[in-house]
Amino acid sequence: MSAITPATDVELTAGELVAVRRAFGPAFEKCSEKDERLVAITADLGGSVNLSGFEERHPSRYFNCGVAETNMIGMSAGFAMAGYVPYAITFGSFLGRAMDHIRQSIGHNKLKVNVVGSHGGISNGKDGPSAHAIEDIGMFRSMPPFAIVVVADANQIRPAIQASIDYPSPVYLRLYREPTPVFYEENPPFEIGKANVLRRGSDVTLVACGPHVGYCLRWLEVWSRDVSIELIDCHTVKPLDEELLLESASRTGAVVTVEDHYIAGGLGSAVCELLSERHPTPVQRVGLHGYAASGPYYELLDHVGIGESGVRAGIEVVLARKRR
Repeated sequence: MSAITPATDVELTAGELVAVRRAFGPAFEKCSEKDERLVAITADLGGSVNLSGFEERHPSRYFNCGVAETNMIGMSAGFAMAGYVPYAITFGSFLGRAMDHIRQSIGHNKLKVNVVGSHGGISNGKDGPSAHAIEDIGMFRSMPPFAIVVVADANQIRPAIQASIDYPSPVYLRLYREPTPVFYEENPPFEIGKANVLRRGSDVTLVACGPHVGYCLRWLEVWSRDVSIELIDCHTVKPLDEELLLESASRTGAVVTVEDHYIAGGLGSAVCELLSERHPTPVQRVGLHGYAASGPYYELLDHVGIGESGVRAGIEVVLARKRR
């Protein structure tokens, strides 16, 4: 038998295009070195999220259920009851068929099972709408014990995993399929429920999650010439960083939310609920208004209105509303 290569950090530099899902396995493997409670239970997605190293090093803590998401959840609940911290890993689009088991086995029993939904949003573009996860955040927002973390880039994945291990209740962790911009330095500070202000501005607050944080950073290089935009990485959709969002909205007087998710039930809905109750502010939500189509990811972003032109249009709409 060949020697097992020790786990190593994946060194990524800002500007690279790296699929968040590919960074998951090495980051999970690294976290598992210091915590023997970690168990990976996947519905035939181990290769896609790069868990081969973890499987090789810890075969007794890796389980592939095959295409059987409900069995995956049942096994995960059992491991949690035995004192482990299981990660149930599958396509975000296929978690819908397991939600009854998530509700009954994890939710009602308040078990510490972290669920990982890969290929989030329309990032699984060419496989078509049946493989797009555009309702997943809404489903988990309505599940009382779950926190929701939407990873923005590959360097954020390891601190996000570590934070999800330490978090007292179950966490839904959303990953993406296609290579997306790396903009954080290695292992950036990360706390569930605490958003990051990446750019200060005074005219409008742009609240984004997932790869759109990196996209907006790039687009701001042009947009900031004629409008002052505050950019917030709202990596935790639940619980929201309420005080930070309220403070920013009170200064700018206008908010745009951007997400790769159906327009109802996701980040935009969460921000609107907060502001309507505590600080009414003009808001424009940028997200999907229906199912997408099959096609290359970056082309689909524009097709469904969440590409550069769609986000810029949202900013113009909310600024006009603010002026009125």
